[in-house]
Amino acid sequence: MNPRPSDDSGSSKAEISVVEDEDSLLMRAEMYKDYMRRLPIPTNRGSLIPFTSWVGLINSIKELYGQPLYITFTNVLLQRWDHSRFGSDSEDQCLDSIIHPSRAEATIWLVEEILRLTSSHFQIARLWGSDPMYHSFIDSIINPEPPRT
Repeated sequence: MNPRPSDDSGSSKAEISVVEDEDSLLMRAEMYKDYMRRLPIPTNRGSLIPFTSWVGLINSIKELYGQPLYITFTNVLLQRWDHSRFGSDSEDQCLDSIIHPSRAEATIWLVEEILRLTSSHFQIARLWGSDPMYHSFIDSIINPEPPRT
């Protein structure tokens, strides 16, 4: 008895769906990267923003300037900076008493500029793919408000 040849082309429907999801994720990541690259970094930064954590500062910056930040990478980096304070002598101090608010904000905008100019959409998609809730943490690129500079 000869087995019937399989009409399976080597890919199951689940595998095809995963490839389509990966392609869709890559496409959204590339759109996000291109959008973020076009946003200007604000040049008029005259406000001193009080802050207790890096993540708190980034949220205040987003609100003050009405501009999304490259939240995917910036948020991960700033969460690590916040976590690096656990167990330190300065853990209970507000960050704005350790780092001047102007320098902290300038640091975030420098990180933003670097990420906007150098990030790969493949890395963005990889990071998003590792977190099924990524869409709740990124800024919308559909019908965004014009940024304030």
